[in-house]
Amino acid sequence: MEKTNEKITNQTKAIQLPLYNRLWFIMLMSAVIGAISFLSIYGFKILDPTYEEWLLQGGDLTQHYLGWVYYRKSEWQFPIGMIDGLIGNVKTAIMYTDSIPVLAVFFKLLSPVLPETFQYWGIMGLLSFMLNGACSSFLIHRFNKNGIFCIIGSILYILCPAILMRMFGHEALACHYIIILGMILWLYQDYKWKKKWQRYIMPAVLWGLLGMLSVSTHMYYIPMVYFFLLGSFITDFFKHKEISRPLFNFVSITVCSLFTMWIIGAFSINAAISDVGLGVTSANYNTLWNPAEYVGNGLSGYTVGGSTFLKPLPTFDGQYEGYAYIGFGIMTGLLISLTVIIINAVKSEGGFIKNIRNIFNIRRTWIIAFSIIFILAMFYAASPSGVLNDKKIYDIYYSENVLRFMASFRATGRFAWICDYIIFTAVIYALSRIKPKQIMTAALVICVAIQLIDIFPSIKSRRWYKQTYEINYDCLKDPRWEAAAEGCNKFVGLPYDQPDTYILEFTTFAYKHNMTINHFYVARPPFDDILAQYEKTMEELSDGKYDTNALYVFLTDEFIPDIKGLKVYKLDEFYIVKFPGQKDLLENMPEPEKTK
Repeated sequence: MEKTNEKITNQTKAIQLPLYNRLWFIMLMSAVIGAISFLSIYGFKILDPTYEEWLLQGGDLTQHYLGWVYYRKSEWQFPIGMIDGLIGNVKTAIMYTDSIPVLAVFFKLLSPVLPETFQYWGIMGLLSFMLNGACSSFLIHRFNKNGIFCIIGSILYILCPAILMRMFGHEALACHYIIILGMILWLYQDYKWKKKWQRYIMPAVLWGLLGMLSVSTHMYYIPMVYFFLLGSFITDFFKHKEISRPLFNFVSITVCSLFTMWIIGAFSINAAISDVGLGVTSANYNTLWNPAEYVGNGLSGYTVGGSTFLKPLPTFDGQYEGYAYIGFGIMTGLLISLTVIIINAVKSEGGFIKNIRNIFNIRRTWIIAFSIIFILAMFYAASPSGVLNDKKIYDIYYSENVLRFMASFRATGRFAWICDYIIFTAVIYALSRIKPKQIMTAALVICVAIQLIDIFPSIKSRRWYKQTYEINYDCLKDPRWEAAAEGCNKFVGLPYDQPDTYILEFTTFAYKHNMTINHFYVARPPFDDILAQYEKTMEELSDGKYDTNALYVFLTDEFIPDIKGLKVYKLDEFYIVKFPGQKDLLENMPEPEKTK
């Protein structure tokens, strides 16, 4: 009877709760703000699923899109993430083209009903902004149930400078709602489940699902989420003397992550575990307050416009990967929070020191846990060397095995984003303690306004996405390329060693002419298999064995085999070889006139 009455009371309270304080409404409004923010910055045009030209302007964005189009054309196989025809006969997996596997698999399932040309990058960006808003408001609701406060606070997360820098260019790394979800699972670990078994099973299930989402979006999210898992272990152990629950969570996320990696093909190719760049793509210790500027067109490279209030600080080359500027609005929030804490401590009975000690004691476990995670994340982001501005302050000489492990996530600078969100959440929490609530809300509005003004140059720098683009080849300009491709279903570029610019243009050309290609830029490439394929190709050509349906393109004439009857044509800076028996429309075509 008592349980029934309690249930009725809770339902009555939920009905009486104002609309703007209901959690579903808070999350919905925050998602709407995320959508409005995205459309204001990036425009509507890129939402057109048949508009692919903006994705074929070179750089990482082109790599990601071409990975999808070749994955879509590949036959279904197991593991389900395998791609054919992108590196000749060598298979790769969708996760190694950074094409956001969870969306690639979903839209491949829908492929029969989709238009011939289909891109999901615009949709992905919109959803990411919306999810950033919804998840961040849910996070804020953990310690402040005021709906207006939660909705306004979510704006700081939606327009995190690091997100603006990554969206687009390396858009999978702009899905920061995954990082926020890691914090949510940590901060909501004391949620009162109705049944005892749910206290252990449900968190493990949620951590497992987060692991699957992380892996199927971008691998770098997995170690980031593990940082928050460590935080939950610390608070669970010291607050509740609980060990079994965090262990269940660890096993769940690890098993689910490995299973997902297996399903999408991570272990089905001879991929290199580590990559080059460790120590170069790190974070500078000034990154949190450094509004660095990176100039580009936003389509073929990272672009960020700096700050309205602060000047950029020096960094080492490659440390753009560790860009984690928090914004002047968040800095203002830190100042307001510290001022309020000091004033309250001074005014309260017992003296300043005693009150500060009491504040620490009440929240000791959380403060210590957050501090540990912050320090570890920042230390790893800067690893293996510590750099402040343009000066190296220390080097740590790890063993070869440790360095090899670290090199598996060689862009360590990205882990500074964990520190970003710890600071964001700490500021929001501190502001939420201000009373009365009118002053609390006013303080937050001031911080958000200052933040928007401060990062406006970065927002403005995204203007490139509102423009209209066409596919323009920088390297393949000769009009005879169309004739060269006639009758060919394979594009074979030789030798293996090719600049990324050539690789992307060759692949774009091959895609638009419905050809496979023998070489493509992927993360963790299976070097041994690729080199073996190249050597086999060169050996077969030397023996007079060739594919009459292939377009052979040589970067230099020194590798062209000496075969009777072959014809060589120079198009732009490349040599097109037509072997006996191949369709040849170039023979009677005059060379284009050279423009002065």
